[in-house]
Amino acid sequence: MACARRLGLPADDPVVVADGYSVRVHLRPAPVLTRVVTRGRVLRGDPRPWMEREVAVAAYAARRTDVVVPPWHDPGPHEVDGLEVSLWSWVEVVPGTVAPQEVALSLHALHRALADCPVPLPPLAGPLADVDAALRVSDDPVLHGAAAVLLPRALTWPRRPLHGDAHAGNLLPTADGPRWTDLEDVCAGPVEWDLASRTHDERTRRAYPGHLDVTRLQECRDLRTLQVLAAVLLDDHPDEHPDDQPDDQPDDRPDEGLRGRLEADLAPVLAAAEATGRPGAGPQASLGT
Repeated sequence: MACARRLGLPADDPVVVADGYSVRVHLRPAPVLTRVVTRGRVLRGDPRPWMEREVAVAAYAARRTDVVVPPWHDPGPHEVDGLEVSLWSWVEVVPGTVAPQEVALSLHALHRALADCPVPLPPLAGPLADVDAALRVSDDPVLHGAAAVLLPRALTWPRRPLHGDAHAGNLLPTADGPRWTDLEDVCAGPVEWDLASRTHDERTRRAYPGHLDVTRLQECRDLRTLQVLAAVLLDDHPDEHPDDQPDDQPDDRPDEGLRGRLEADLAPVLAAAEATGRPGAGPQASLGT
């Protein structure tokens, strides 16, 4: 509310629309959504660089396509009471889900719009940061073994601007068509990363107009699995991470037995590494050491 008052926005009837990794508030009656990273700052540290990239890239994309939720005209991030706040245009969501073909076409449109984006982007910012955070606090052998294989490999992949966290929960159905939101994890990487979420099935991947490398797609799916395992393991260290998982990732939230299923999904990565004599058998140092 302090941010709304500072900017002269009417906000007599605010509504919290999400409260998980970040808090999002619709400043009714103003057509503005505020986003404040709360629990996420514990996992990833200072949120300002992430928020600045998100605003800059979303603004660039919104000038070139209508498949992304645009930032507000004065998006920030603003600092209010020691917290960074970004502002976004409010879009009305309609009931229902987005069909696989629409998911694929809207993602391809976003990729086209971002192709020449001049904003400097780190490689695969989300998974590398999250896995690194887990490596620092967990000695889980599957985490360390799979990270020793997948992280060096990921750094060799092609790099182009990506959404970074393009799961179905970040695609809003609206009366004017689907709109991508939550570009906090915007990064550079292979196009296959944006199709690696478990919310995308073969129908979506077949409908994507661009070329997809089948081998790299599986490697990206393995890295996505490792990222989710990292989040689950951080749940075992309440002093090191948010007290629950990001609401921004409904496909990746934990349930009973999820850790075992994730580790089983990563078993082929470890088996292949062992068969070829590559690293992946034991704990490794984090990326920051």
